[in-house]
Amino acid sequence: MSKVRRALLFSFLTRYGGMLIGLASTMIVARLLTPDQIGTFAIASAIVMVISEFRLLGAGMYLVRESEMTEEKVRAALGLTMLISWGMGIGIWFSAIPVSELYDIPPVATIFTILSVSFFLAPFISIPAAILTREFRFRELFFIRLGTSLSNLISTVVLIHMGYTYYALAWGYTLSVVVEFLIILTFMPARIRWQPSFRNLKPIASFGIYNSLAGFFRRGVVTAPDMIIGKLGTTAQVGLFSRGLGFIEFMSQILLMGVKPVVLPFLSEVQRTGKDVNQAYIGATVLLGGFVWPVLAVASVVSLPVIRLFFGDQWDAAAPFATMLAYWAMFRTVHWFSSDLLVARGKERLMVLKEGVMFVLYCIGIVAAYPHGLVYVAGSFAVVGFLDFMFTTILLGTFLNLEIIAFFHAWIGNTLITGVCWSSAWGIYQVGKQWFDGTAIPFLAVACLLPLIWVSSIFLIRHPLKNEVVNGWVWFINKFRSGAF
Repeated sequence: MSKVRRALLFSFLTRYGGMLIGLASTMIVARLLTPDQIGTFAIASAIVMVISEFRLLGAGMYLVRESEMTEEKVRAALGLTMLISWGMGIGIWFSAIPVSELYDIPPVATIFTILSVSFFLAPFISIPAAILTREFRFRELFFIRLGTSLSNLISTVVLIHMGYTYYALAWGYTLSVVVEFLIILTFMPARIRWQPSFRNLKPIASFGIYNSLAGFFRRGVVTAPDMIIGKLGTTAQVGLFSRGLGFIEFMSQILLMGVKPVVLPFLSEVQRTGKDVNQAYIGATVLLGGFVWPVLAVASVVSLPVIRLFFGDQWDAAAPFATMLAYWAMFRTVHWFSSDLLVARGKERLMVLKEGVMFVLYCIGIVAAYPHGLVYVAGSFAVVGFLDFMFTTILLGTFLNLEIIAFFHAWIGNTLITGVCWSSAWGIYQVGKQWFDGTAIPFLAVACLLPLIWVSSIFLIRHPLKNEVVNGWVWFINKFRSGAF
């Protein structure tokens, strides 16, 4: 198995393992806490998570991208992250009370204080993790993520049963960060020294400010509803909308994030070796789109039974939001790797421009749509998602010479497969509801039949994923016969 394929395997295991544990945690918490309680935590955590995009100032991404990594650069990256992250941790600590007064929700102050702890450990986690990523050491990252996710789940559930309600979510996250720090010490490369340097910070900061701004805008898109609805509406509305958005995020991220950590090192390596980065980008988007689009299309059909199955009846009102947000996620995932492509080509300013323009449009859409209801807010996401897709396509074609016609031609297969899967899921689900309404059978029928329909479509139109499916099957059979499993 090649280095990239091996990295992809452990990257998938890392992300999937963490996300599945996260799903289990979400399912349990959704049954233990009310929408109002979860909405209270969502408002505070949304603000902190957006701010957290600046705490590393792109130092980890800088180390991944650099053609040569020296001890001096590593120490400088550590020094920069300590300056920024510790400063923000102190800022969050002192802003806790003013923010709680802004929203008129006193518990936000305590949640802010608890979450600020992670900022003081972030430098000693992010730099070793970046080096492990650069070296494609995703096996070690798998164990780090697994331990972190399990500790978050266990501590959160125990604390909820002890009566800490939304505070349990904050403490669970913070304790998991402590565990992550302790585990990463075990896998830390021997050459890393905990001696920060505060010299030659400008190259890292110049790269990091653009990367952090882009991350701020990207994270802001999914956290803006919590902050804006929290100010305009109620914590219960925040909880319901965040659950619908969280469901779609999980469905898309379970595929996207398994590949994401490998893409930047891969594209950077293609760039360094002088190969065609644009063609590598098109190929990567087509392969990923062949997975993600059909999944999201099916999710838009079965959002109600899935949300009810995973989270319980009290979250039924989130299903209409999830249906609309599924279409938003489909548009967004077309150019999910665009930021990695721009970074690999040294176009960080364009990356910030793209993300910033879209963030503003999303915020305007939320504010304008809120008076008409949360379904319209979700609909505004779908509209802006389409504009995001078109804007990014034109941007890449204009500044990176991406062949737009070739790009759209390459995506014809994804569109056909998605259409087949969506229409099949809709037909199966509608027929199932006529015969077995009020049960999980219609959803189970879709879940059982759609993978077969998807695989058949892949082979019928000779999609590029066909080779990956065959290679994966051959690898599995060989491992099984050799007794590796």
